[in-house]
Amino acid sequence: MVILLSDRKSKYEKEIIEILKKYGGQHISDKFIGDGNSKFTILSIYKKSEWQLSKGVVVFLDEGNRFSEQKIPISFIGVCDENNTKALTIFKKNKISAICCGLGNKNSITLSSLGNNSLFACLQRNIQNTDGEIIEQGELKIKLTKNYLPFSIMASVAILLLNGITPVEF
Repeated sequence: MVILLSDRKSKYEKEIIEILKKYGGQHISDKFIGDGNSKFTILSIYKKSEWQLSKGVVVFLDEGNRFSEQKIPISFIGVCDENNTKALTIFKKNKISAICCGLGNKNSITLSSLGNNSLFACLQRNIQNTDGEIIEQGELKIKLTKNYLPFSIMASVAILLLNGITPVEF
């Protein structure tokens, strides 16, 4: 389960859903519900809600003021931009692990060698995926078929790795 927390019509949300669908993700929102035949489910949420889920990934796509009191199950893993202090505070309050995405060397996921047709996504430390397996740090070469925002790429890399999928093309 991947939960995207954002404002409606977020460009990040649109791009991340597009990327994840290429890897077998199925998006569910208040406007679309699929048949459930997917590698993982992507759920867009636009306001605080109750979750009764055993595990998954939660991604803050903006500052998330309306989610300040959101309860997140401890078995979830959080993903956010390196500058999203509100999301990091919510992750800490809920005692969940966080994966920060950004171009600085202290982030879990960063990008390098950005070109028109490819880039390297760098996992800068070992992480544990949603099944408890360790993903070792390293670089992933990703072929680009479209220009995506850097955060959309980094968040998608994190989501896929956390779901046991190694990305090769966006």
